[in-house]
Amino acid sequence: MPPKDRALQTPWIRSQLIDWLMKLSDRGWREENWTNESSSSSCFDDALDFFDDSGVLDEPRGRLGYVLVDEAEVAAMVALNSALDSVLKEKGTSVEGVTRSRGWAAVVEAADEALRTLRGSPAE
Repeated sequence: MPPKDRALQTPWIRSQLIDWLMKLSDRGWREENWTNESSSSSCFDDALDFFDDSGVLDEPRGRLGYVLVDEAEVAAMVALNSALDSVLKEKGTSVEGVTRSRGWAAVVEAADEALRTLRGSPAE
């Protein structure tokens, strides 16, 4: 039986989602890429742009069959969206301030849980 991700309409976006979830979950990667002034690649805005453009956080149920395969993945994206929104509501905070804030731990935890959920789904 072929993997169910072949049935997804945009499996490449799912691959990008998994990549961003891995990065959100990796403290070393975040520190090297988001708090290092000399690093211009893979900046924090790139992550936010991906999540905005893909719609996986704003409209996760609408991404079923495109990027997400089931309700567990939808729930994981809802949780990540909630955690990320809470941290980003603090206006005027630098990327380093955001990623070192108390609320950032909830973002990392939600990203890690979402990653485990996506990897445990039949599409992977």
